Amino acid sequence: MQFAEIPGLDDLKKSLVASYKNNHIAHAQLFNSALGGGGLPVAISFATYLLCENKQDQDSCGECANCQKMAKLIHPDVHFIYPKPSASKSSDYDKLQTETLKKWRTFAAEKPYSDINDWVAYNGYENKNVLISREDSRNIIRTVSMKSFEGDFKILIIWYPEFMHPAAANGILKVLEEPPTQTIYLLVSYAYDNLLATIKSRTQIFNVTPFKEEVIKDYLVENKGIDQTTAEKVARLSNGSMGKAIYELEHADKMAYEAFRNWMQMCLKGDYSGLLNVTEDFVRSSKPQQRNQLEFSIALIRDAILSKADNNELVNREGAEGEFIQKFGGFASLPALEKIYMSISECLGHLARNASPRITFMNLSLQCSKFLRS
Repeated sequence: MQFAEIPGLDDLKKSLVASYKNNHIAHAQLFNSALGGGGLPVAISFATYLLCENKQDQDSCGECANCQKMAKLIHPDVHFIYPKPSASKSSDYDKLQTETLKKWRTFAAEKPYSDINDWVAYNGYENKNVLISREDSRNIIRTVSMKSFEGDFKILIIWYPEFMHPAAANGILKVLEEPPTQTIYLLVSYAYDNLLATIKSRTQIFNVTPFKEEVIKDYLVENKGIDQTTAEKVARLSNGSMGKAIYELEHADKMAYEAFRNWMQMCLKGDYSGLLNVTEDFVRSSKPQQRNQLEFSIALIRDAILSKADNNELVNREGAEGEFIQKFGGFASLPALEKIYMSISECLGHLARNASPRITFMNLSLQCSKFLRS
């Protein structure tokens, strides 16, 4: 991957290139990214640039042997550390690493703007606890002790360092602070506040800002071949997340709106038998689908609030969907809409902390029913 393939983020790209040209490359860099942001693509592109044999003014050449290997994420001097299930026995670690690395390379190349929930669903890890284990930290220490094979640098890209087991984090502190010559760590975090202070203090931090709405729209038009109107609508709903925009584009259909409408109608009627069935449908869906369903619901509630406040120019809904939003906003009271909005947001937080989807969603449905019927 090259910098040119990442839309926007021009200042960050220039800063990274300048650090190389000025010989001021920090040995440990932390990319603090929003979910669905450019943290991982930036890290991979910077690694490609550092290893490129024919660097251009602001990017890698994309044609040399090192660039070709980086395009497939198979360069022998670039090592990936990422959350995965723990090996049942330490002797099984190498086998697990080999099996997951092939999947990781495909996943990172095809879905660079994805997050941990997408990775979990991609591998079918929903019922497993994923983390960066103590064995991973030992692998890091073993890796940095070896000489590089081809490039001037040996690069370790650590995706989601906040998923490090405390023993793993403590285990790499020394090599993180005093790495061998020409060894560079690129950490990509999506929850900076959850990182150990000892990790943060040993890294140079780069904030990877959310994508601008216009940047997302142009990217979807140019790379996904969709029309301007659809791209503008998806970009507006993405809240700066390229990952969410791509997901919405691939999965968006009328079913999402119809599911929300039916759910709210059941809440209004107090149809508890129906809500039980909806809850079971929710439980059977994957974690990314659960998250996107709730985020889509939040977006619809937001538009209902705007419609109630007569800010229809900010409501990007058309046809039956737009008509329902206006009716729903006209019927439900503003306090009820605000409480539903907050309850769905809290539900997302509970699910992110691995709360029971069945209990969490059913409780949310009962709360929505109470707010709409009071």
